[in-house]
Amino acid sequence: MNDAITPTQPDAYAETPELQERIDRIGFGLIGGATVMFFFGFVFAYFYLRSLDNNGLWRPAGVEPPAGWGIAIAAALALSAVAFGCAARIAKRESGGWVALSGIALALGLFACLAQAVEYAHIPFGPESGGYASVFFGWTAFYVLVSLIALYRVETIFAAGVRNRGRAEAAVPEGFVPGAMYWALLAGIGVLTWIVLYLV
Repeated sequence: MNDAITPTQPDAYAETPELQERIDRIGFGLIGGATVMFFFGFVFAYFYLRSLDNNGLWRPAGVEPPAGWGIAIAAALALSAVAFGCAARIAKRESGGWVALSGIALALGLFACLAQAVEYAHIPFGPESGGYASVFFGWTAFYVLVSLIALYRVETIFAAGVRNRGRAEAAVPEGFVPGAMYWALLAGIGVLTWIVLYLV
């Protein structure tokens, strides 16, 4: 008798939704810890170089990023995280109400990344303009890069919702809640970035 798995038989090696959710939760926890440690390096560099202030070149006159852009970026990131978190909560209770919120979260996240690029064009200094400028450009550039990678997850969840919208059997994409948690963490780092680089 042939015991091979046929297309009509359930896959004996398929992961259950509970196991998949646990794997995603652990994975996002690990990447979240790595992300925090990575950006901690910029926090350390900021306060270390500021305390040294070699030759008074930590932050020369004129090295001031546009405050308006910083506020817009931080606000967009915070609102994006709130929208995606609400979408994850709604997805637990119903089938399709989370799709629009996921799209809003994606749009706000992309706006924040685009606003950072536009801000670079309006900054009257470069990365060579002292310690602060170097930390500013390094921190924000890597933050945008990590955010774009994370937004890929937001986009795939939103795309899955749009693709299956209107279907009664449409399932909520796996890893939704861990993805929302990671995006909230990254948005929190973005707000911290604004506080340190613009207010401190």
